[in-house]
Amino acid sequence: MKSPTASICATAFLVTILSATVQIADADRFSLGNRPRLVLNPGKSLVLNRLRGGGIPSFSGLPIAEKSEPSSGTASIKLSLNYKVDGGVIVAVGPSSAFGNGDIHKAPKLQQKGGERWEAVVQVPLSDALVKYQYVVLSKTHRYEARIAERSVSLLGLSDGAKVDVQDAFRSPRPAVLATSCFTRAIFGRGLQAANVATENPAVPSDKLTWSAGAAGSDDVVFRFVVFAPRKEAGHSIWVTGKPAALGAWEPSKMVPMASLGSGLYAGQVTVARKDFPFEYKYAVLDAAGAEAAKEKDARKAALDGADPAAKFVVRDEAFNYPTGAFKAFGMAIPVSGIKTGDSTGIGEFLDLKKVVDWCTKTGLQLIQILPINDSGEDPSPYSAASSFALHPSYIRPKAVCEYYRDKFGLDMSGNLGWAQSLVDKLNGNWKIDHPKVLDEKRKIIDAIFDTVGQAKVLEDPEFQAWLQHSESWVKTYAAFKVQLGKEKNCNNKWFDATTWGKRATETATMVAPGGPDYGTVVRTYFVQYHLHVQLLEASKYAERHGVAIKGDIPIGVTRCSSDVWAEPNLFKLDTNAGAPGSPEQNWGFPPYNWDQMHRDGCSWWRRRLAHMEQYFHAYRIDHVLGFFRMWEIPKNGGGGQYVPSGGLREQGLKNLRAIQTASNMLICGEDLGNVPPEVGPVLVELGICGLKIQRWCDGKTWEYPYLNVAASSCHDCSPCRLWWNENWGEAEAFFGRLIGPGQQCPGGPPDWVSQKIIKMHADTSALLSVCPIQDLVDMWGGLRSQNPKGDLINKPGSTDGCWIWRMHKSMEDLIKEDKYNDFVRNMLKSSNCGRVY
Repeated sequence: MKSPTASICATAFLVTILSATVQIADADRFSLGNRPRLVLNPGKSLVLNRLRGGGIPSFSGLPIAEKSEPSSGTASIKLSLNYKVDGGVIVAVGPSSAFGNGDIHKAPKLQQKGGERWEAVVQVPLSDALVKYQYVVLSKTHRYEARIAERSVSLLGLSDGAKVDVQDAFRSPRPAVLATSCFTRAIFGRGLQAANVATENPAVPSDKLTWSAGAAGSDDVVFRFVVFAPRKEAGHSIWVTGKPAALGAWEPSKMVPMASLGSGLYAGQVTVARKDFPFEYKYAVLDAAGAEAAKEKDARKAALDGADPAAKFVVRDEAFNYPTGAFKAFGMAIPVSGIKTGDSTGIGEFLDLKKVVDWCTKTGLQLIQILPINDSGEDPSPYSAASSFALHPSYIRPKAVCEYYRDKFGLDMSGNLGWAQSLVDKLNGNWKIDHPKVLDEKRKIIDAIFDTVGQAKVLEDPEFQAWLQHSESWVKTYAAFKVQLGKEKNCNNKWFDATTWGKRATETATMVAPGGPDYGTVVRTYFVQYHLHVQLLEASKYAERHGVAIKGDIPIGVTRCSSDVWAEPNLFKLDTNAGAPGSPEQNWGFPPYNWDQMHRDGCSWWRRRLAHMEQYFHAYRIDHVLGFFRMWEIPKNGGGGQYVPSGGLREQGLKNLRAIQTASNMLICGEDLGNVPPEVGPVLVELGICGLKIQRWCDGKTWEYPYLNVAASSCHDCSPCRLWWNENWGEAEAFFGRLIGPGQQCPGGPPDWVSQKIIKMHADTSALLSVCPIQDLVDMWGGLRSQNPKGDLINKPGSTDGCWIWRMHKSMEDLIKEDKYNDFVRNMLKSSNCGRVY
C-alpha cells in the first residue's frame, strides 16, 4: 500500500486553488516583479469545473501558505551548482546578511567539489521567510547570472534546524530575455486578458510558498520543482509529470500543478518516499482546454546524490527544455510620423499604430519598432529631445480629443469635429511631412478644443487628475519649462543651455501655481500631454491584445535647451558636447551624461525615465549604446575631442547598463554600430542586451548571427535596400554574388524577387529578432513599391536636407487589403518558424 505521504501535496495540504483564487480576487491585483496579474471571477467557475472531475487536471494542491508568519531559529541551505569556470570562484550574493548584503566580496563562496560541481552551505534565519540570491563568477572579469528572473527560496513551514538541498542551474541571459515584457505582456502574454489568465497557472508570490504542505514522514522528501519557462502562449499552463505516484505515474490527468512566481518562473511540490529516488520526470505545457501543447522530449532524473542524508527538503531549479529550436520573432520598423491612414492629419499619429497592428496580424509580424516620440519642439529630428518624458504634440489626434469629451461629458463638439476632419482632408494628401504646418495647425485646433471644453471641465475630470498626480515628478517642471521657453526668444534652441534663462527650475512651484499669470498656459500643456498619453496608451494596449510588441527608441542624449537640463543640470557635462571622431569631427551639440553624478542617487533620472516609457513600450532601442561605455567629448567652445573615459570600458559599461536594466522589464536592444571597442559585445551578451546587425555592414550570413541580436535589412540612418542597390552598384554586385546568386549576373533594379530573398534571409536568421523597415518589406511586391526609391530615405546622417519628412506612400488600409501579398509574407515567416512558440 502506498504511503499517504507519498502523494500529491494536496493530500497533506488542503488548500485548493479555489481558495487561492478567492484570496487573489479579494486583493484585486498581484504585482509579481514587473508582471501584474489579474485574477477575475470567471476563473472561479473554470476552477470549479476542473474540480468537478473534468478532463483538465486540477490546480488544487499548490503549496500556498494560509498565513505567512515566519518561524524562529535557523535553517541550513546547501547550494549546489554545475557550471564550468576557467579560473576564479563562484559566490551566491543576495540582499540578506547571510548572502553578503548585496556585496559580492562578502557573499558566501561556493567550493569546487570536482569537475564542474560547486557547493556551499549557508545558515539562514527562518525569520527571513524568503531568501533571494544570484550566482556571480568572480574572475578577471566577473560574470553575473541573468537578473530578469530572481532566485529565491522560501523558508515558510520549516522548523529550527531544517536542512534544504538546493540543486541549481546557472541562468543564462540568452533564454532570460524571453521573460521581458516584450514577450510576457505582448508577444506571448497578449495583454494578460482575463479570459487567458483564468486558464493559466495561478499567480502566487514566492513568499507565499510553504514547505508545510509536505508534512513528510521520516522516510520522505518534500521535493519542490522550480522551472524557468517564459516561452508560453497566452492561456496555457505549465505542469510537471513523472514516474512516481506523487507525480501521477505519467498519467496526463494526474499531472502536478505549478504556481506562477512571475518572470517566467513556475513552482510545484510533491512528497516522495526516499526509496523512490532517483526518478524520472518531465515538464509539460497544456492549452486552455487541457490538451498537451508541448512536452520536454527527454526525461529528467531527480536524485539525491550529494545531498545531506538528513535533508528532507529539496529544491530543483532549472529551465524548460523546449522540443523546438530557439524562439525568434519578426517585426517591422516605421517612424510614427511616417504612418499614413485615412485618419492622419498630415503626419502619423499615435492612434495610427492600431492600423499598423492590424496589418501585423494579417502578415504574422510581432513587433513594431518606432523612432523617438518625445517633444523636440520645432526641430523635425526625433533625436533632438527637449524632454525625456513629454510626448510630441504633433502625434495627437484632434478628432479623438473631441470624441473624448463628447462621449464622457456629453459636450457638443460638432464644430471642432468638423474642423478636425477638414484638417485631415487638407493635409493628408501631402506626400511628405510639412512639420511647421502640421504643428501650427494642431496647435490652433487643440487650443480651440480646450476653449470649447473649458479649463474647469478639464480640471474636474477624475482621470485627468489621476494622471496629473501620477506624472507630477516631471509634468509640472515640463510645463514651467514650456512657459519660460516662450519667453526666452533669443536662447531657446538646442545649442543654448536652458540654465542661462532668467528663471530656474527651482521656481517651478510658483510658475505653475493656480491663479498665477501663466496658469492657463500650464493647464493647456497638461491638457496636451494627457491626451497624448491616453492615445499612445490605447495604441499600446491594442497592440498587446493582438500579440504585437511596441519597441521604442531612446536618444543617446537630450538637448541643452531641454526640461531635463533645466531641472537637473548636475546630471550633464555642460562644458562639453558629445560627438564622434572623424574628418570632419561630428559635434552633436548635446551635453554628455555626468555618470558619476547619476550614480550618486542610483541613477534615479534613468529609472524614472524608463518607468515612464514602460507604460507604452515593451522593448526599447538604445541609440549609440557605445555612449554607455565611452563618449567622444568635445570642449563646448572649441574642437579637438577625446574619448572619456579612455580606459576601463568594461567596468564603465557594466555599471551604467546594469543600472538601467533593473529600472524596467522591457527588452533592451543596443545600437552597437560604428567604431566598436572589443569590450562592448561581451558586456551586452552578459547582460542579455541585444546588439544590432545590418546585413550589408557585416558578413551578411543572417543564419549565423549570435542569438542576442536584432537582424535588420537596413535602418532609418541608411538607404533602404532598393535605394542602396541603385546607389552602390559595386557593393550590391558583391552582395548578390556572395549571398543570393553565386555565379549569376547581378540584376539591376533590383527586381522584387531579390527583395524577397533579402527578407527571407532575415526570416531565416538565428537571431532573436529580425526587424526590417517597412520600405524593404513592401519592396518585395512589385505593385506596392514607391515610384522613386530616393523618396524612401528617412535620414542621411550629417545632412539636414530632406531628412525626417518621409511618409509611407501607401496607407495602412491599402496594405491591409492586399490579401495575396499579406498571405505571402505570413507564409514566408511561417516557413522560417518565426513566431513559433512550441
